[in-house]
Amino acid sequence: MKKTLVLLACILVLAMGATAQENLNFANLPLVSTPALMPNGYGQLNWTNIFYVDPSEWSGAGPGYRDGPISQDVAFVGGKVCRLLQEACFGSISSVGGPTSFQAVSATVAGGFGPTAITVTAYRHGAYVGSEFFVVSTLTQALNFPSSWGSITQLVFQTSAGGDMVLYDLRAYLLGG
Repeated sequence: MKKTLVLLACILVLAMGATAQENLNFANLPLVSTPALMPNGYGQLNWTNIFYVDPSEWSGAGPGYRDGPISQDVAFVGGKVCRLLQEACFGSISSVGGPTSFQAVSATVAGGFGPTAITVTAYRHGAYVGSEFFVVSTLTQALNFPSSWGSITQLVFQTSAGGDMVLYDLRAYLLGG
């Protein structure tokens, strides 16, 4: 009887700690015709220097913004200032104020106006975990993040000089303590 109770208790603890993979897209945001800052807390994550827009309503959207579902917002890093100054742009997603950590699985992205290079860097409580380099075109493609990154607290996206990265969705496990 004691063994059965211990087994049930272990199963309950494991079930409470288990998380489902989240597929965060931007369909639940209000459709906007000019870029707006991603609201902190969306998808239980904080967003820094990441914008969103409905590309079918925004006259400034390049071809990479229009490769996904019609009348659905997309998120992006970069913009007119980065293109004009030919500067690299940064955006980050973090768990500050959200879950204690998350595990990034993959993202569907495109280059906003043309091919661009993207460096994705993972951190755990400010400590470097790893980074990956990708080159993307204006057609959507999946970026798969290394499972070796494990539980992280921040994911930073850096575009090449003058490049935009359009983010159609992010797949991640939101983790607790």
